[in-house]
Amino acid sequence: MKHQPLSDRDYQRLGDTLARFKNQGAMSLEKLDGFFAAMLCGPEPVKPTECLTDILGEAFDDERAFPTEKSLEQFVSLLMGHWFDIADTLHNEGEFHPWLETDAEGVVHGNEWAEGFSTGMELMIDDWGLLFDDEEEAQALVPIMALLYEHHPDPEMRPYLDAADPQQREAWLAGISPAVASIHRFFATIRKQIEEDNL
Repeated sequence: MKHQPLSDRDYQRLGDTLARFKNQGAMSLEKLDGFFAAMLCGPEPVKPTECLTDILGEAFDDERAFPTEKSLEQFVSLLMGHWFDIADTLHNEGEFHPWLETDAEGVVHGNEWAEGFSTGMELMIDDWGLLFDDEEEAQALVPIMALLYEHHPDPEMRPYLDAADPQQREAWLAGISPAVASIHRFFATIRKQIEEDNL
């Protein structure tokens, strides 16, 4: 059956629900997008339903978060819809467009997206070592890592001592789409082997 993408209204609902739990450590929609991208690009797929604690933070154990079973089912349905939107794009080798929010001044930063991607990598960090150890292919991680560490408390971890200028950030943001495509290709053989082993 052909995948039916989420509508703009669906994404509004998903973003609003996550925003309600911000104070409880829930991911933003931008961070969730990076998180799912890493999970789908990586060597072994992890189901979103296995990561609800990562996504919802303390709200996962809060009985008041979803007052009815139906409200939880609707939220999970939206999560899975977003998951399949990304999966469908990557599977069909379409152009991946990261979900990037703007701040109050209308500026896109992308740091939360990179944080989400990093969190997704950590789920299978040993396997991701294959990419980090490949000097040529690891270049795909450069824009993501630059955004991840842009404001790191340790100055030596930052790509620049001060924040990047707008042109540099634009280059990093533009690098996300080709980076995701490259990483997805890198792990394709491993994913295929895992799928065959599970048959």
